Amino acid sequence: MNLKEPYTFFSLVVFLNIVAYLANIGISYFWNKAFKHQTTINKKEVLSSLLTLFINIAIAIPGYILWTKNIITFSSLNMWLTFILLFIVMDLLMYLLHWASHNIPILKKIHLKHHEHTESFNCVSLYYMSPWESVLFGVLITVIAIVLPVSIYGFIIFLIFNWFYGVVTHLNNSANNPYFLIFTTNNFHKNHHHLFFKNYGFYTFFWDKLFKTEKKD
Repeated sequence: MNLKEPYTFFSLVVFLNIVAYLANIGISYFWNKAFKHQTTINKKEVLSSLLTLFINIAIAIPGYILWTKNIITFSSLNMWLTFILLFIVMDLLMYLLHWASHNIPILKKIHLKHHEHTESFNCVSLYYMSPWESVLFGVLITVIAIVLPVSIYGFIIFLIFNWFYGVVTHLNNSANNPYFLIFTTNNFHKNHHHLFFKNYGFYTFFWDKLFKTEKKD
């Protein structure tokens, strides 16, 4: 499969983003049903989440152009080493971006929309955010692809992991444990939505412990 062929590339981008969006809704729905969490959703939230979906697809356009112009060049690095490298780098960068989104006024104003979901998460909470927040993440991941010597399949695996982790951390609490090994949980992230200035970590709690921004309950 030639991923640089435009029809192949954009067909996959559109298809996988729509599947991810619908899968997020399905996972959240069955989770809430299984654990008897009562949630509500309104038209504004649905439309906002669909806008995020559209931006997630559109942000691939400049990335594709940079790839075809060889500004983004993927390496032959082992895909699992690529995944580990991206995990470590993005864990730090996402922590810093998340901290900035709560402490720098203009970014805080953008991020506040996502924090409208504080008491409980619904099936579009992961996608409910300012359009600018979606763009910022797209820019960040594009810069990472330019700077780091990553393999294309390791990069794709990481993007899938990032989506799945976002789904998991935006499920309503079914347990009180904020951690699973070194990883954050939905409980940890739910506490962040309540506390606002604590628990910025995305994948691990390491940076919260290091910079003393952690709160377990």
